[in-house]
Amino acid sequence: MKLDSLIQMLYRFIIPFLLLKGCNSIQKLQPLHSWKQLEFTFPNEHAKEQAIQEGHYIPGAPVPIDVDFYHKAKQGSVVFITIPRIQNGVPVTLGYVTDGVSSQGNPLIAPYPNWEWNRLGNCDAMTSVFRVQVDSRDRLWVIDTGKLEERQICRPQLLSFSLRTNTVLSQYKFPKEQFKENSLFVTIAVDIRNNCHKCEDTFVYIADVTGFGLLVYDHRNSRSWRIDNKLFYPYPAHGTFNIKGDTFDLMDGILGLALSPLKQDGDRILYFHSLASTTESWVPTSTIRNHSLFAEHSDSAPRSFRPFALQRSSQSAAQAMDDRGVLFFGLLPDLAIGCWNSITHPEYGGINNEVVVVNPDTLQFPSGMKIITAKNGRQELWVLTSSFQKFMTGTMNSNETNFRIQAGYVDELIRGTKCYSPHMHLDRNRGYGSSSSIAK
Repeated sequence: MKLDSLIQMLYRFIIPFLLLKGCNSIQKLQPLHSWKQLEFTFPNEHAKEQAIQEGHYIPGAPVPIDVDFYHKAKQGSVVFITIPRIQNGVPVTLGYVTDGVSSQGNPLIAPYPNWEWNRLGNCDAMTSVFRVQVDSRDRLWVIDTGKLEERQICRPQLLSFSLRTNTVLSQYKFPKEQFKENSLFVTIAVDIRNNCHKCEDTFVYIADVTGFGLLVYDHRNSRSWRIDNKLFYPYPAHGTFNIKGDTFDLMDGILGLALSPLKQDGDRILYFHSLASTTESWVPTSTIRNHSLFAEHSDSAPRSFRPFALQRSSQSAAQAMDDRGVLFFGLLPDLAIGCWNSITHPEYGGINNEVVVVNPDTLQFPSGMKIITAKNGRQELWVLTSSFQKFMTGTMNSNETNFRIQAGYVDELIRGTKCYSPHMHLDRNRGYGSSSSIAK
């Protein structure tokens, strides 16, 4: 057997097996919330029954995609959850996890910021939210596809909410020429710089997963532009997914986005990949922030977007990078989370990547992933997983746990791997708080 083949087999099969059987005996990802099916805090029982009768709420239909966390200094903490309207029967598209629990043991979800903002059919409210991001300036950024199932009933829009007052700060509707009939804006990466004045110097990068494009939003100037590149497309050889025995086809393009820490020259790197691929690519943010470069030609500077030569072991959905340049990403068929240290191993892929945790029950489809900085200064990886493959194959069982939110300390996840750097410390005397105030 050739050495390269042996290394790939070690990475793909043997290491995850060892992690599952022995090295992962200490639970690196702690369970925070789980659901058999999503349930909601309706104003009263009559409102719930009416929503069911009218088809606005179909129990078992809502499927969560993303998670994020915000700690309020005096009011406690908030765990956000997104539920896109990829099918009928989803009463809340952006919510938060309450302390309440249903009679079936499912944590109850309340609409954010209220029911009116989640009302279907109101294009000044939210139609279908895939992912969100809390920034360091107490803002919640929300990307709304404007779609109900496959129908574009409202224009896609980007919103920001003040997490101090729970009121809308900005609402930007994308121009019609910047999205296609098949567009679906599903992922955002918020880029703010530490020296921004009143945080107006904010850029948001948005992945159009089925229109195969990247949108850039300039908050200061309230404008956006579209970028097209061949690396945003799906890779046909990786359009079939096999997750724990369920097989489905999905030719999705650019989906995973992650921003590097600031480099010495003041720039950042945007890492990205298509869902149907095993390739990671990158582009300097100084390139994509240049409005004049793409104002007339959305496919300008094609060679500024570069793929890494080596690859992941399997397809990946969400990803996130910590403030020391460690990238975390789901490995879908491997039922695992992988990592890569961009500082110590500049070439992504192959033996430079490692599996940090594997679990065939709890890591079936990591669709939401965030890095949270806790009050104690430690970084945490938050992950939302689902039985998405069962949704795709129509085999989801509401008697089984289908959705989970988990979290783990970054330094514990990467300890003993090549993603770990000597300056990363571990304080085992500090643990997780309650589910309503995890990041302490």
